[in-house]
Amino acid sequence: MKEFEPLIGEWHGEGDFPDPPMKITEEAKIDRLGAFIVFSSVDEPAGVPDSISIIGGAPEGEPQPMHYFDSRGVERLYMTALEGSTWRIWRAPGEDWNGPHGPGFNQRFIGELSADGRTIEGRWERGIGDAGDEWELDFPINYVRK
Repeated sequence: MKEFEPLIGEWHGEGDFPDPPMKITEEAKIDRLGAFIVFSSVDEPAGVPDSISIIGGAPEGEPQPMHYFDSRGVERLYMTALEGSTWRIWRAPGEDWNGPHGPGFNQRFIGELSADGRTIEGRWERGIGDAGDEWELDFPINYVRK
């Protein structure tokens, strides 16, 4: 879990959600909890869900499971990795993105951590097509370390 050390801390995020059009803000905290990482967020406006994710459980140096829970009662299983300056989150293999907790489309996050560790320029992407493997921008979100 050492590869996640650069993300530990408090972050302020801002993004633009396209449908319906709105500005979103997020106060996020990334902490260690023993052998795990906890990623929690409080979001505005009120319609955007607050969430908590527990990251860890795989061998050191491998992509880690990320168990996501939000204020709507949604549960999802992602995988996540920080490789160099690129932080990636993607739906775990076998996760049904069309199922009861899925958004109806495949999804992934790609964020670039700045060299000084003060910002993350990120974006959520949605998979389109029958296999959900053709990617388009869902919404951008950028973080600044507090």
